[in-house]
Amino acid sequence: MKVLGVLIAVLLSGVIGVAAIAGGGPASGGPGPADGSGVGDIPASLVGVYVSAAGSCPGLPWTVLAAIGSIESRHGDGRVDPSTGEVAPPILGPALDGRTGVARIPDPASSDGWAHAQGPMQFLPSTWRSWGRLAPGRPSGAVASPHNAWDAIWTAAAYLCGTTGRITDVRAAILTYNHSGSYVSRVLAKAAEYNAASRVAPTGAAGMVCPVAAPVRHGIDWHAPRSGGRQHQGNDVFAPYGSVLVAIEDGVVDKSSDVESGLGGITLWIKGVSGTRWYYAHNSKNLVTVGTNVRAGQPVALVGNTGNARGMSAHVHFEMHPAGGAAADPYPLITRLCTAAT
Repeated sequence: MKVLGVLIAVLLSGVIGVAAIAGGGPASGGPGPADGSGVGDIPASLVGVYVSAAGSCPGLPWTVLAAIGSIESRHGDGRVDPSTGEVAPPILGPALDGRTGVARIPDPASSDGWAHAQGPMQFLPSTWRSWGRLAPGRPSGAVASPHNAWDAIWTAAAYLCGTTGRITDVRAAILTYNHSGSYVSRVLAKAAEYNAASRVAPTGAAGMVCPVAAPVRHGIDWHAPRSGGRQHQGNDVFAPYGSVLVAIEDGVVDKSSDVESGLGGITLWIKGVSGTRWYYAHNSKNLVTVGTNVRAGQPVALVGNTGNARGMSAHVHFEMHPAGGAAADPYPLITRLCTAAT
């Protein structure tokens, strides 16, 4: 169990906020998360969760929230179920029993009688009782849990945002999570890494990347019959709710709807440097606005099921319009650019 010196300094000073592992590394050993289509070392299934949760708090960069997740548990230490957010086995910090330089915090609800920081964001039970949040997209009847990564990330965003509902000083906000200057420096350094990584993506055909930053499922549905005698004009690409959608190539956002409208719900259009226009529909949230110049691989929206996709599995309806004209079948391109889910 890895407990760094800064933990001792923080706990001895009596400052116990959220994190029990104040200096980084998971609360206990195990494999790190596998690299996939995420940003840096962030699992692909969690990038969208960090982005969306940070978006609930004005002034909170998503990279700072993700950096805290990295330092506290390496984003769940490879234990997060990407389809549910559940963390198994649970991540527990050391017993806060007053020995070996840690604070003494009894917890009758714990099996050993002592409090432990819990879950991938390392919340103390008392903090969780005050701030625990149920993340969007969780099943009806679910109870907020520090051992669910989605809940923990949304709760961390709420905690950092505080009672004012916004952040005006990022360093001060991080200090509320852990009262250590070295911790703040580590978080900001990691956030800077994520900022750099989010601007760089491996390119494939003609400088393009998969528009979904996660493993996907899709089939041949071009011109499939739709209601009202319509034909399907794109490819439905399925990925976990909240997965990040990225710009398929360099270009500019030239049209969007940030509220549900029509069949597509929340939608986004990108005019690429190739002259092709790209359409993303059924998004849960757009991350960029009309007029934004984007680079290939830059986050632009989150996967959802808005519009006439309500009640369906989360996916993006993706269209390509060469030279800005009629739609063409994007299936072969998606197959070439994207990684299939296993």
